[in-house]
Amino acid sequence: MSSSEFCIESEGIELCSPLDWREVLLSKTSGIRVHSDLCIGTKLSLYRFLVLKLLRIKALRSQRGLVVWGIPRGKDVSECSDVVLVDLNEADWLKIYSKRIPKLIALPLSEPLRVLVFIAVGVSGILINLACAHIVHGLLSGYGLISYPVASTSGFESSVLWNFTLHEKVTFRGTGLDRRVRSVFVRLVKYHIASIGSWITQVSMATTLPLLLRTPFLLAQFVGIVLGFAVNFILGYIYTWSMHRVK
Repeated sequence: MSSSEFCIESEGIELCSPLDWREVLLSKTSGIRVHSDLCIGTKLSLYRFLVLKLLRIKALRSQRGLVVWGIPRGKDVSECSDVVLVDLNEADWLKIYSKRIPKLIALPLSEPLRVLVFIAVGVSGILINLACAHIVHGLLSGYGLISYPVASTSGFESSVLWNFTLHEKVTFRGTGLDRRVRSVFVRLVKYHIASIGSWITQVSMATTLPLLLRTPFLLAQFVGIVLGFAVNFILGYIYTWSMHRVK
């Protein structure tokens, strides 16, 4: 057996895969009827195909739409008369990607739909943020400079609570979160901590840009939101909701 491959015995035949696919070979082949002309593979979306290429995940054959990762020992992919397709879930992709990159990075890569939902919630939070900030700024317009940081902070807090609620109920549903009141409260505190960098950036932009550059308040608020979004994504996605999945 080559040092770059992993093999298991099934029905008297050794099935082998590149080392990157070791856990998948162990967990996904138990129900397969093995024979000497068999290959095992998985259908690929364009996204999965590009990630495999980017991370240089070794496979027996990788092309757009299909990756072959399992084969009887001593056989070549060209000799396969039967390709059994096995579905891989997000946890399987996490194991594969983690062979090349840290789990903290591999996790969001392994679940692109969840990332899209996270982003969509964030976008909706921007609208909540702007609406609340606009209302509060209008109410405090006669109070001078204090209206800027107060309105910006009000917008920030409203969006944090909005985003937190949707992430708890939708984005991270089914990820094994502890739903006890104390645990939910801890996550709420952690999400606020994770958002501090975003808040500082946002309030700074909303306060200084109108004063220094005469930028309209809503535009300055939007600039602050965008600049803080990347930090909020990394710390919110991992630190608040996913640490139990990357340990």
